[in-house]
Amino acid sequence: MALTEDNISLIGDDLIRVAGLPGPELRTLVRALRASGDWLEVVDGIEDSVVQFDPLRLRPDEAVRHLLSSKSVNEIGSDAELPEVCLEVEFGGENGPDFNSVCDELKLTKQELIAAICDAELRVDIVGFTPGFAYISGLPEALTVPRLKEPRKRVPAGSFGIAAGKCGTYALEGPGGWPLIGRVVNRLFNSERETPFVLSAGQKVRVMRWGDV
Repeated sequence: MALTEDNISLIGDDLIRVAGLPGPELRTLVRALRASGDWLEVVDGIEDSVVQFDPLRLRPDEAVRHLLSSKSVNEIGSDAELPEVCLEVEFGGENGPDFNSVCDELKLTKQELIAAICDAELRVDIVGFTPGFAYISGLPEALTVPRLKEPRKRVPAGSFGIAAGKCGTYALEGPGGWPLIGRVVNRLFNSERETPFVLSAGQKVRVMRWGDV
């Protein structure tokens, strides 16, 4: 799918919004635009992205033309897929303090909830909120639960939650308001890696159960 003027709109003196592309192609475009070095910043969103240009170098109409004619845009969708990541999750117990209440709310047994998550074809929408926090879509619509009424001040690194029809992984310790149903056994952050966070926007994810519930 090619990017056209219908997909872009100016939203300020130095910002262009890109919308209307399928999620995987939008993620591919964002990676390519960042790698090009032509833009001051490229901010990723679930359904759109915002590109910032230098108004001292380009007029808004010139920036739009440059975006539409850039190699990264013309080759959209041709990037190789990011490798799928398998997350081993230990469900329930002290690492999943909300696991039982989520099962009760969804009227599912523990095994049914785990199976529904493990069978789902998941993909990272965006990474944000806190550094390395991954919003992961692809859960069945039936697995929709609200966020906690009172967020936790401290959520351990590796925590795995679900809320609003998505999964969420906490790569680092910090505050959070998602119901926690388990812990990712894999290391989600490694400062010694060139890209320290394991999950990236657009990446396919497969969840596997680790241990017994």
